[in-house]
Amino acid sequence: MSQNQLKEQLQSLHEALKQSPALDDEAQALLQQIAVDIGDLEVGSPNDLSERVQEQAVRFEQEHPTLSEILREIVDTLGRIGV
Repeated sequence: MSQNQLKEQLQSLHEALKQSPALDDEAQALLQQIAVDIGDLEVGSPNDLSERVQEQAVRFEQEHPTLSEILREIVDTLGRIGV
């Protein structure tokens, strides 16, 4: 269940990124890396993935609340699957 939920949230993140052209290059790169890391969870789990996702959620809370909400859901899901 959690892996499917994570994949759905990852898809939501990709969609939100497409709709957020106002992100600076650094933010865009960090979010893309998070998306890649989440997609690669089956290969190996990065130790700081949840922490990086949480940091980005806080960073985007004011200017990009949709991205922030998606990232928080991803952090929750990662926690439930033990990442």
